[in-house]
Amino acid sequence: MGKTVPNDALARAMAEARMSNTGLARRVRTLAEAAGSHSSADHVAVKRWLDGTQPKPETARFIAAGLSEKLGRTVTPAGLGFTAEMVSAPHLVVTGAPVTYPDDAPAATSELAAVADADANGALSPEAGAWDRLAVPSIITGYLFGGGSEPGSVTEAGAPLDAEAIRLTTARLMDLDFQLGGGHTRELLLFYFRSQVLPLLRALPRGPQRRDVLSATAELAQLLGWTAYDSGRHAAAQRYLVYGLRLAKDADDVLLGARLLSNLSHQANYLGHFKDAVQLARAAISTSERIPAPATLALLHAMEARALASLADEQGAARALARAEASLQQDGASHDPAWISYFDAAELAGEAAHCFRDLGKSEETRQFAGLAVAAPETPPRTRAFINMVSASGALRGGSLDEAVEIARQAVELAGPLQSSRYRRYVADFVSEVVAAHPRDARTVELTVFTDPLLHDTGRPASER
Repeated sequence: MGKTVPNDALARAMAEARMSNTGLARRVRTLAEAAGSHSSADHVAVKRWLDGTQPKPETARFIAAGLSEKLGRTVTPAGLGFTAEMVSAPHLVVTGAPVTYPDDAPAATSELAAVADADANGALSPEAGAWDRLAVPSIITGYLFGGGSEPGSVTEAGAPLDAEAIRLTTARLMDLDFQLGGGHTRELLLFYFRSQVLPLLRALPRGPQRRDVLSATAELAQLLGWTAYDSGRHAAAQRYLVYGLRLAKDADDVLLGARLLSNLSHQANYLGHFKDAVQLARAAISTSERIPAPATLALLHAMEARALASLADEQGAARALARAEASLQQDGASHDPAWISYFDAAELAGEAAHCFRDLGKSEETRQFAGLAVAAPETPPRTRAFINMVSASGALRGGSLDEAVEIARQAVELAGPLQSSRYRRYVADFVSEVVAAHPRDARTVELTVFTDPLLHDTGRPASER
């Protein structure tokens, strides 16, 4: 057995974090307990690690997690000098650690595996504050100016069929998401991703066919992020979208990268980070505006309009909506991918209705909301959201009776929809009615009617 060498990397990290041997041992034990494991780490064990003894792989993950929390940045076991059997060790996600744009596709794959495990095990905070807004500038910079796609010198049989299978499954689950909400589809997606996609992605060598699998996996990561967001699991959602963004970059899939940026914009806007939402949407537009993809570009401009409306920039929102409409009406060859086929004039009308609601334009809100749900095949989730937007428009237009009736119908029609975002729409509308008409009998009736939806203790907290 060779002589151990003092672990200077661990010593430096502990010194920077101002963490004592006893403090680190205590944090390792706490993290192990939270993960359903057990650790007997004490100050003597930490002294052995500092002297060069390699801890068990799982323990090394807990050490890295504890120091990441304290330092406010991610440190890895390897970065702390722990290299023994790290490949087989489970990855631990620390909710408080900053979100970072991965260096390459393998790193993104590892991070996706980690967040999927943590999400499935309920180890990530569902709170809105868990979304890392400080990461936005580095995400944009990393995507726009970071490393490019993977080399393409190797081909391998079977990968195109694998990519097509992932896309087909993702499309079917996306349809289900439109019908029943993210709370219904999230666990199905997680199971499929962890059991089928990750093993495939890890087994394929680099090459052009692997890039197609990377692109398909990025589509799946987009839907994982969207369903987590719809379920109120914001820390998980942001990570899925950012790590999927890195896969899209390596796959050289510009339009899918733009879509992932637009989803981050949508989430930032929902959480009140309006300026970040504008920048994310504009970054997406800047990468895609020279590609003849009218529906995709319309979606991106609509996201910019939504964010500008939240900032009360009426003229800016109007210009962005005009660009979205002009893009959607373009004729000629289109390179729009299959995943954007849902975005049509009715979808754009729905985005416009949201904009006018946020700008306080009652008549326009009701007009565009009506256009958004005019078609009988409008998906239930879309109809539920737009009806609540329409109710808000009616209320601000001075028609309490109409507003309450629309809201009641929306809740009744939503049925089994599992969406944290939808419940927030309802809660926000009820609060608006209470603020405007606190003593009105119709207000009392509305609060009684919506109370089971807003306080359903049978649902997980993240989906209420």
